[in-house]
Amino acid sequence: MKSKLLTYTYLSICFLFIQKGSAQKNNNDFFEDSTWSVLAPLILSPDGQWAVVGKKFNDNPKPNQVFFINTATKKKKDLTHFSNFYKSLLNNGLVIGNIKKDLAIFSLNQNDSLIIKDIKKFDTSKDHNLLYYINSNNELLITKLNEALPRTKLKLLIKGINKYYLSPDSNTIIALNKKNELLYIDLKKFTYNKLLTIDAKIAYFKWNINQDGFVFKSDNKIHIVDLLTNHVNSIAIPDSGEIENLKLSFFMNNDLYFSYQINTSQVIKESDFVDIWQGNSKLLVHSNFKPKFEKVYKSFIYQNHNKKLIQLDRNIDKDYINIGIPGYLLSYNYFKDQEFNTYFPPIEYSLYDIQKKENVLSLASVNQKPFYPSVSGKYILYATNYNKSKWEILNISTLQKHTFNVDQPNIGGLLPIWSSDSETIIYPQYGNLYSYNIKSNKTIKLTKFKQKDSAVIGKIINTKSIPSFSKYIDTNSPVYLTINQDQKKYLYIYDQHKVKPVYNTDKHLSFNKTHNRSSSDDGTTHIFTIEDYNLPTKILSIQDKKISTLIESDIDKDLYSWRKRLDFTFFDKLNKKLHGYLFYPKNYNPKKKYPMIVQIYDLGLHSPYNEFSIPVPVASNSGFNSSLLTENDFFVLRAQTYVTEEGPGVSAVDCVTAAVNKSLEVEPSIDKDNLGLIGHSFGGYKAAAVSVLSNMFKASVAGAGAYDFIGGFMFRYSYYRKMPDWFMAENSQFNMGVKFSEDPEKYYRNSPILNAHKTQTAMLLFTGLQDENVNWENTRKMFIALKREQKPVIALFYKDIVHGISNIEPKENHDLSKRVLDWFDYHLQGKTNIPWIKKGLDYNTYSISPL
Repeated sequence: MKSKLLTYTYLSICFLFIQKGSAQKNNNDFFEDSTWSVLAPLILSPDGQWAVVGKKFNDNPKPNQVFFINTATKKKKDLTHFSNFYKSLLNNGLVIGNIKKDLAIFSLNQNDSLIIKDIKKFDTSKDHNLLYYINSNNELLITKLNEALPRTKLKLLIKGINKYYLSPDSNTIIALNKKNELLYIDLKKFTYNKLLTIDAKIAYFKWNINQDGFVFKSDNKIHIVDLLTNHVNSIAIPDSGEIENLKLSFFMNNDLYFSYQINTSQVIKESDFVDIWQGNSKLLVHSNFKPKFEKVYKSFIYQNHNKKLIQLDRNIDKDYINIGIPGYLLSYNYFKDQEFNTYFPPIEYSLYDIQKKENVLSLASVNQKPFYPSVSGKYILYATNYNKSKWEILNISTLQKHTFNVDQPNIGGLLPIWSSDSETIIYPQYGNLYSYNIKSNKTIKLTKFKQKDSAVIGKIINTKSIPSFSKYIDTNSPVYLTINQDQKKYLYIYDQHKVKPVYNTDKHLSFNKTHNRSSSDDGTTHIFTIEDYNLPTKILSIQDKKISTLIESDIDKDLYSWRKRLDFTFFDKLNKKLHGYLFYPKNYNPKKKYPMIVQIYDLGLHSPYNEFSIPVPVASNSGFNSSLLTENDFFVLRAQTYVTEEGPGVSAVDCVTAAVNKSLEVEPSIDKDNLGLIGHSFGGYKAAAVSVLSNMFKASVAGAGAYDFIGGFMFRYSYYRKMPDWFMAENSQFNMGVKFSEDPEKYYRNSPILNAHKTQTAMLLFTGLQDENVNWENTRKMFIALKREQKPVIALFYKDIVHGISNIEPKENHDLSKRVLDWFDYHLQGKTNIPWIKKGLDYNTYSISPL
């Protein structure tokens, strides 16, 4: 049915010119003081004209103030009262969001605005400058926006609409009316027509890759809709009963793959009162003791061109992955090689030919699913080993492979990536960037770093994607990437198949401060941040290959300009080069002695050593706050550690001892008799291990560590990971390299709890009672082991905390950070008039604490 175009009315719309708004105060007491703040990029407009920046007092998780900044003129507008705009920041300065319950439209370039009242839901299309919304009368209105707001026009009104479904690119919309009719709206002609009437609620809805069709489940039917032809095909699911774990995904040619499982009527006896774990089981999941049934596993291919449904052979240990390439799936057995030695088991993937219904080629045995189709769908790019250092390109038509090596990627580092023409891949190798052309079979070295440069390819900034399947770079526009070299970070541009440097800094450079868009659609404008221990976050922009400052912090420079850091290298007994970062106390006097706190984790330091730290308790990271400690007359040493063949605890002692000795050598003002140690998670384990295996530290703080290394870690079942935790001890961060039976003495030597009786260090322990990552019982057991030997110990158990404590838990974070400072003040600064510590450590008296 065609709609009649209704005349656009301004009855519910009033124009409102809004000048610079005043910031609303945050009701949370922890985040009211504006003395210290953090600037955070929130989003960039699609055309790169406007950047949105949040100002967060005391590192508030939510911005206290919101500024819209013109990237060319750097002029800013304070729109703190404005919200819910992240998906509706459009081109030409148009932005739509909420002011309280009302819908607000701002034309930033024209300095104009309008308000629409009584709105239940809204969305926008940046490509067509359209606003979609449902009002309180259940009317769907589609409005054509204009930078000159008085020219904004209502293009379509449809009554009786319950909801709508918007495609991911926001350019296609399907509406559901009160008659349960699905309507397809033509956004070029602003008309609509009925697709079909449904008998039940829509339980699942998914768009195809090209967003010109969709699939949904209603009752016991799957409906596939082709919007190019307006054809609807309905498939009755050939099973009765409740469907579980329904998965639907499209191929690049709009064929559909779907799978599900269903309970039979056959009850598994005794499942309601006993849970049986078998020694040869490949699946260890604890029971909820509800009645269980035998399951049937089904999967199908719906071929769009001939409307044919093909059923595949599927069971619990034979499954498939759709990677988008028509005619093919990946088949695998999840359980075949599951030995619980890694979090993700090694899985052997094979290329499955749908027409032949058989595997035609074995691809790789890897522990995750890094299979990336080319944009053309003619090739697959994938890793072939555990650490993703070996890759292959498979030609689907010939089944020929090209194999190549890459640098082992760091977390967030660069993986091989397709170009938009499907002819080239970009990848890192031996500290340089290379391109490989599939057609010419030629490899080109794009950068010229030497081995001594120690270059590490970071990440590509502006990638595009085939939804759900693969990322690629558009070679028709400039591409930016980061490269780490020694202590500097470089920004390079890849353009016209050449790589050139455009920016470098010794500060902490990041494109990760926003989870929203940070690059314009055409790839010419980007926003990023730099900061350092003595430089608050500064937001910079790239426009037309030129870099400029967008906004700087307004924190009083006198508050942090005194900060000093000394960087040095040190060597463990195996002569491995490690880094230490020594932060100086605020009122440093070289003639005085100061206590020092050492913070440890691993080779990577949490948080980065060159991140700007705010000296307020609520901004701490699980109790650690370097600037809060230096403001209170402590040296702070952040030192790298790593795991050797001796084990994580013993090697931590060696690394920390070397780091402390080197710091005493380079800075005589450190008081070697008043040293403290702090760590969380893996760092918490190490802090406890060093505390019991050496007498270097007078006081330590250890959080959420695996102190019961054998019983509470090696032989623990993890409800968090739903598997035994022995891989965490043998192969993960702790990297013992052997199981317990092969070298029990090594486990004994590295167990904090089994060596607790040796300690001379006063230990403050903390954990969250919701922590199943490193189970909180580790902390209680460590406390009991220390208490049994009447060692100085206090343990903190936070009710609602999971594994770490940050600014999103302000009450707990503030409390923990104050107690950490108290702990070190008491033991290292001689400030012994702290009641909660004083009353809890003297074994010659006793306490009966209500807490």
